Amino acid sequence: MTEADEKPGWAWCGEKVVGFSEARVPIEDRGLQFGESLYEVVAVVAGEPFRLPDHVDRMRAGARELGIEGGVPDLPKWKAVISQLYRREPHKSAVFYAQLTGGSAARRHVAPKKRTPLFLAYLRQYAFPVPTEIARGIAVVTFPDSRWKHRDLKTTMLLSSVMAKTAAAAANAEEAVFVDQDGFVNEGAASTVFAIRDRVVTTPPQTERVLPGVTTKAVRAICEELGIEFEHRPLTLSDLHRVDELFIASTTSLVMPVVRVDGNPVRGGTPGSVTLQLAYHFQRQFWGQTGP
Repeated sequence: MTEADEKPGWAWCGEKVVGFSEARVPIEDRGLQFGESLYEVVAVVAGEPFRLPDHVDRMRAGARELGIEGGVPDLPKWKAVISQLYRREPHKSAVFYAQLTGGSAARRHVAPKKRTPLFLAYLRQYAFPVPTEIARGIAVVTFPDSRWKHRDLKTTMLLSSVMAKTAAAAANAEEAVFVDQDGFVNEGAASTVFAIRDRVVTTPPQTERVLPGVTTKAVRAICEELGIEFEHRPLTLSDLHRVDELFIASTTSLVMPVVRVDGNPVRGGTPGSVTLQLAYHFQRQFWGQTGP
């Protein structure tokens, strides 16, 4: 699961496709100066976005909270933008990055009544996990959650995630798991956390602590299809060391087994059968007829 190092050739900015190096954000953009900004990352396979309506709905819900919902394009516009970028850069697999900011205005905390939100986007080549990577699984570390409390909004305020991911990399781990002061597990730095015990798939409740994951909906649907019990229930740090299986899920990691937590093996250090069943079923849905 790697993002291509080379930068995209094109971007959507200012209601048109421009060269990537020509895309600009004004110095007084409210996303740049106040963090008044939301984003979505959408998987795109052979030009087809995966679960795009869920991503659009999530950005629209967040934008409503920030008072910039008028800047969220409708679903047909999202499809058109992706199509225009894909025609120029037809990657077999890619991520579509879309960001909405409060727009440019004089630097005051209270936004002007009349403002024009800025929507920008680009398509970047991406190598999603394949079955051989899933069979190995990944390691994670736990990290104190110092983020603001409104984590159900997918904002670009990602400094805590940057620090957590950096700590994970230093420990030869692929992901960090945020744990609150009360000992409850919230989510990964860029993923949702799932635990399995007695063949029941559990993930933290949808509150302000946790971003409502688009991939979570897909996991739940697969569980229902396979007859696997699924529930939202609080998870504690100690739970992570007592579960039968553990995995994360996200747009970029898909469904990925976790085999080590803070250096300690989960289930002997190998992916569990339920996790592998979910992961491979997800792979079939994700790749469709194209194959990895």
